[in-house]
Amino acid sequence: MKIATVGKGGSGKTTIAGTLSRIFAETGRKILAIDGDPNPNLALTLGMSRDAADAITSVPANVMKRGDEVDGVVQMVPAIPREEIIAKYAAKATDYVDLIVMGQPAHGTAGLGCMCASHRAVRGLVAEMTDFGEHTVTDMEAGLEHLRRGTARHVDMMLVVAEPYYRSLEAAMRTATLARELGITHIKVVANKVRNDDDMAAIQSYCDQHDMDIIGTVPLDDEMVEAERNATSPYDFASSSAGVAAIRKIAKEIDQLAVA
Repeated sequence: MKIATVGKGGSGKTTIAGTLSRIFAETGRKILAIDGDPNPNLALTLGMSRDAADAITSVPANVMKRGDEVDGVVQMVPAIPREEIIAKYAAKATDYVDLIVMGQPAHGTAGLGCMCASHRAVRGLVAEMTDFGEHTVTDMEAGLEHLRRGTARHVDMMLVVAEPYYRSLEAAMRTATLARELGITHIKVVANKVRNDDDMAAIQSYCDQHDMDIIGTVPLDDEMVEAERNATSPYDFASSSAGVAAIRKIAKEIDQLAVA
């Protein structure tokens, strides 16, 4: 299943993506993680060191090229064989998780326009890389603009990460609306950083009003906060924490939907 995590900046989407990838890989399943955020941090959340993360070669936008137009949408296809993309750019995060970093702006490109080419490349790569892992987990760029450019068009499930306050919930609603327009099969909300019953009630009420389905709830967890503070993986730093346990339940729900 091709999964994308999306959300407002600071919502915790990267933590969700990285921890899900590690949990999926526990049973020896091959997982492909894709960091499609121009400000990439997925490597650390997967458990890689800062030095190893900094050594990753980001996939350039020109690794994908324009293909045929289908239903008014230009398809992006690999400019080189998919196996070569993996061999050249995939970093080994763990024994069973490979990481590809793309979407990062090249040095010296500040002020030179939008990241349209990178957005198209992310969209094309997500579509092409299904066969390289039982699950593909993509950490998307924060915000909405990339969705308007169809970056998540080819995913099977969009996890919309929402915090228990109005602006985050509004962003989640707009994201879910765009996801429906893209025809994504499964659109699920992850209620994140929930402190108490009042927080959960606020998220549940908003989701009920806007026909959004909650797949799981992740509490505000001091151990996970400490992992972030130390630039390390919550899965490694706090494997028995309430937050990781909650994400484990979400992983189980995803697996059940994948075989349904």
